[in-house]
Amino acid sequence: MTTLLWFQRDLRINDNPALSHALELGQPLIAVYIHSPEQDAQWTEGAASRWWLHHSLQQLGTDLLKLGIQLQLFEADPCQIIPQLVQDYRIQNVCWSNRHEPARLQLEHRLQTRLQSEGCQVQRFAQDLLASPDQLLTAAKQTPYRVFTPFYNKLRSQLALHAMKPLTPLKAQIVQPDRPTHSAALSLDQLGLLDRHSWHQKLHQYWTPGEHSAQSQLQDFIDDTLNSYTKQRDYPAIKGSSGLSPHLHFGEISPQQILQALAPLIEFGSSQQASGAEAFLRQLIWREFARYTLWHFPHSSTQPMNPKFSNAFWHEDSIALERWQQGKTGIPIIDAGMRELWQSGSMHNRVRMLVASLLTKNMGIPWQQGARWFWDTLVDADLANNTMGWQWVAGCGVDAAPYFRIFNPVTQATRFDPQQQYIRHWLGNSPASEAMLDLKLTRQQALERYQGLTTHSNGD
Repeated sequence: MTTLLWFQRDLRINDNPALSHALELGQPLIAVYIHSPEQDAQWTEGAASRWWLHHSLQQLGTDLLKLGIQLQLFEADPCQIIPQLVQDYRIQNVCWSNRHEPARLQLEHRLQTRLQSEGCQVQRFAQDLLASPDQLLTAAKQTPYRVFTPFYNKLRSQLALHAMKPLTPLKAQIVQPDRPTHSAALSLDQLGLLDRHSWHQKLHQYWTPGEHSAQSQLQDFIDDTLNSYTKQRDYPAIKGSSGLSPHLHFGEISPQQILQALAPLIEFGSSQQASGAEAFLRQLIWREFARYTLWHFPHSSTQPMNPKFSNAFWHEDSIALERWQQGKTGIPIIDAGMRELWQSGSMHNRVRMLVASLLTKNMGIPWQQGARWFWDTLVDADLANNTMGWQWVAGCGVDAAPYFRIFNPVTQATRFDPQQQYIRHWLGNSPASEAMLDLKLTRQQALERYQGLTTHSNGD
């Protein structure tokens, strides 16, 4: 008997329930990763994410070899290649960790149905969540939460931090498969994740993908940053955040591992440690809320949650969009943020809100166009987080920022970058160009659009 383990967004060895289950079966083990851009359609990884994925797979392959397991790579439809592998290797057990994007859930369900109909045992694991989305519903109506705070209160009350048990260490008892590498398997370079142009080489200055880096990043955050997290996380010139977002996205570290590290600090740490850990846990639950929302409202990746915001509410402006993308708006903190994104594959969260507010409210450009640009340029491009964040700022999603909340990037820069350290870091000392729009005028125009939408809706 043979087991097939399908890696997806769980690119780690430790605290990986699917890997642990496969090892516990004690059978020859075939481990695979399947790149499937055609099946992911419009949500296949963007260029920056593919760079991260390439190096994460490289690290995972090295770590698996230390356990005696070879990671085989494929570019194919999982619903085709996995049944083929099952037949060729005479596999009886297949296991994997779920993804949570709507199209992927449907793909996994089809695959599970087919495999089970052919006599395979299938085991799936929800390793990327703190709770099952179908078990967190409003008490009154048993409907999905649409506002974060009651969702947070519900989930937070279920996290019994004082009773957390240590994570079970990996028990590696490998039985080598007696089969050669499959003829359809590719080398990492043949997978073609890296662009032919070398632009992505600059990302090495800012990031080190892989499980080992994720663990180091978490420990450094706890040791150096957590005590001041609540005070410094909004200041883009300060290293005040965890930097764990891309590691979480690719499953190089699990939410449970982070929770395990935070629990003793919340329960027994100093007041500063407990405050910082609790604030960071709230952000972890915000990430959970994004997955929860996409799970319950799968249309939200492309359509506004609030149906009042039809396409007619926004307008197209390709020239203005390009200036925004290139960081040439003439508004210093906006341009600094867009340059940071292009250079590093990331952007400070406070600045993400500012650039999104400017695009959707002052410029009136559809949130989907901003989300698409982020999708291609962020190393942590995540469909759930990206969708909810953009809809929140645009005012058309769950727990949406009220229509009158239009961030003023000038006053925000004065407050959160008072010495202009962040702006100078990304823009240098060159004189600022003239702003491409009048912030006061475009704010008023945005308010009129949003108020008109509200008035029209009430009239209906």
